[in-house]
Amino acid sequence: MFEIFLFVDPLCKECEKSEKTVLKLSKDIDSKFKIQFIPIYNLKVIQTDFCHSNNRIKKILSSSELYSLYHNVVLDYKAALFQGMKNGKSFFMDMQNKILDQGIKYTDSLSLETAKENNLDISMFQEDRRSNLAKNTVEEDQRIVKNMKVKKPASAVIFNCNKPNSGVLTNNVCYSGLFNACCNNNLTKDSLNDMIKSSKNKSIKTSGFHIVK
Repeated sequence: MFEIFLFVDPLCKECEKSEKTVLKLSKDIDSKFKIQFIPIYNLKVIQTDFCHSNNRIKKILSSSELYSLYHNVVLDYKAALFQGMKNGKSFFMDMQNKILDQGIKYTDSLSLETAKENNLDISMFQEDRRSNLAKNTVEEDQRIVKNMKVKKPASAVIFNCNKPNSGVLTNNVCYSGLFNACCNNNLTKDSLNDMIKSSKNKSIKTSGFHIVK
C-alpha cells in the first residue's frame, strides 16, 4: 500500500492536472493507494504563480480578494473532507473545475451547490466550513508542508506503508516518474537511492526526487 501526499495550490491549473495524474496512477498500478491533497496556504502561494500556469485569477483579483477566495475554498475543502476523503477530493476538484475551467465566480451558493452535487450532508457542511476544527486542520496541513520540506505546489511525497521509515519527495509530478518510483522494488530506501543515482546519469523522468524521513 502506498500513501501519497500531493501538495497543491488550490487555485492553480497545473496543480489541478497533478491531482488527475495521481488519481490515474492509483488506478493503473496494482496496489492500494491512500491519497491526500494538501493545500499549501500561505501568502507566498496566494500571490505567486509558482507553476507558471498563467493564472488569470491572480492577475485580476486584489490581494485581499485573493486571500478571501483561498480562505473560503480551503476551509470548504476541509469541511467536505470531514464527510470522507473520497467525498472531500471530489468536492475539491469540482470546485476547481468551476472556478478555474468554467470561470464561475466563487460564492457561498456555488459552494453549497457543489456540496449537494457531491452528496454531502448540507447542514453538517454548513456547520463545519467555518469552524475552528476546519481552521485547525488547515494549520496542521501547513505543519506537514514544513516537516516534509515542501517548497512549492505540485509536489508529492510517496511512502510505502509497509516500509514507512522513508519516502520520496518529487517537485515534478510526472506520471512516468511516479509510476517508476512506485514500481521500483516497492519503494524501499535502497531502491530509491539507486533510482535517484540513475536519474542523474540518464535522461529519465525521475529527476527531482529526494529521500524524506
